[in-house]
Amino acid sequence: MISTAPPVDLDGPDTALLAELIGVWRAKRPRNLLRSVYYDGEKALKDFGISLPPQMQNIGAALGWTAKGVHAVTDRSRFEGFVSASGGNDPFGLEELQWDNRFKIEFPAASVSSAVHGCSFLTVTQGDVQSGEPEVLILARAAEDSAALWDNRKRRLRGFLSVVELDDSSDPIEMVLYSPSAVYSIVKAGRKWAVDRRPNPLGVVSVAPLVHKFELRRPLGHSRITRAAMYYSDAALRTIVRSEVSAEFYSAPEYWLFGTDVSAFQGADKWSAIMGRIKALDIEDGEDKPDLHRFSGASAQPHTEQLRMWANLFADEQDLDVKFADASNPSSADAIFAAKETLITTTRDANTLWGDGGVQAMQFAVRLRDRLAAVPTEMRSLTAQFTDPAIVSPTARADAFTKLSASIEGFGVSEVGMEYAGLTREQIIRFQAERRRERVGTLASALASSAAGAVEGNPDVAALGAKRSEGDMTTQDAETLKAKFDALGIAVRAGVDPDSAAGLLGLAGLEFTGATPVALRLPEAQAAGLEDK
Repeated sequence: MISTAPPVDLDGPDTALLAELIGVWRAKRPRNLLRSVYYDGEKALKDFGISLPPQMQNIGAALGWTAKGVHAVTDRSRFEGFVSASGGNDPFGLEELQWDNRFKIEFPAASVSSAVHGCSFLTVTQGDVQSGEPEVLILARAAEDSAALWDNRKRRLRGFLSVVELDDSSDPIEMVLYSPSAVYSIVKAGRKWAVDRRPNPLGVVSVAPLVHKFELRRPLGHSRITRAAMYYSDAALRTIVRSEVSAEFYSAPEYWLFGTDVSAFQGADKWSAIMGRIKALDIEDGEDKPDLHRFSGASAQPHTEQLRMWANLFADEQDLDVKFADASNPSSADAIFAAKETLITTTRDANTLWGDGGVQAMQFAVRLRDRLAAVPTEMRSLTAQFTDPAIVSPTARADAFTKLSASIEGFGVSEVGMEYAGLTREQIIRFQAERRRERVGTLASALASSAAGAVEGNPDVAALGAKRSEGDMTTQDAETLKAKFDALGIAVRAGVDPDSAAGLLGLAGLEFTGATPVALRLPEAQAAGLEDK
């Protein structure tokens, strides 16, 4: 068994850091495991020993309320990708990093784990390319297998421990320690421990926390499975089991016999005597026959009302829709909206914190990949994008989009407008790519028709014009042509002679109208001529 004392000696202060993290892991693990059990719906019944007969103490009752409370938030949190104010679909090459690490699959799973335990983590390290790992390895870790220490002044982790494997006694036999100076892989082989130390080029703990419900006194968050939610779940489970017992009595009416010996119904197994369907009495000759009276069992309605009470309390604690507690009576539209409004706000707050952790992980990954000493200035505006958790009808969304597009110039074709319209990130990228192809195709067609006299002097233009007329122009051809014209525009606006710039870009022979960009100042003589006109 590993105590809080570290099993190995590391470099400098990292030995004390490992000891502190092992102590945190052992202290937090029981509560983390308990919440995992509640989330999985495997929590055993807590019997008071009053009304439950021995024959039903091992009943396999289960209740999935806690998981429903967790997924009420996580199912509304839909991660779409990363966006930057600098523009561009993927300015930092994040798509490759995400694809290599299945980020869009594992990030939502890490968000669920964060809601269950209060936090989860994304570790970022250099991968072993020779063994098939990506160049930059991003792994999601649950809190029950991790320990972290928070630095309040630097507002980041000062140490992190990932428990990779346990033995049969639930003691760690493989761990990974993350410190600002190094990453240690600690593995137990027999009775000895082996340590593999790799320097940390970032100088900070390369682990990004995904926090749920951040507070100053709880920087690593709160679990959505609160103590109140666990109690309401336990109480509701007991009510369900009591209703099972009551159903047995309700289905078997009770009979009373008057005028007979009570000892005839006494025995070691009173439960069997009560639940027996057939009873017999021996009557001697000359004795009076006993009187038989029937009493119906108690109704199960009180248990139903009590279960509804626990459901209401649980729904109020978890900000669930009112229909969760009472689906029989439809609620008013205002009540449904009020219930969803609180849940939408909770989801947006969670998205902000989870998105911040995702951005931090991407910043670590880019720094490791590009060997950067600090986060690039352009990357400071990187944000995570989520689908709007406010689920509204398509008709209402389309009506609002139409009104905003009419009142705000350019809103309808902007990324912000398309996001507001409900398009996913993938749909926006596809739409923009189609628009670019159409614009470049139109430009190439106009160029081929208007520069017919310059075709012989510019074989590149001739080739593109021929491809356009035959319908064989590829996206790459169109993008190349567009890039050349963009560069030509920049050169002309900078004051370069248009013919020289066109020749340098391989567009020699183009005819220019003679118009000058407004950013350039004309010679005084030419300007006077324009004024006379």
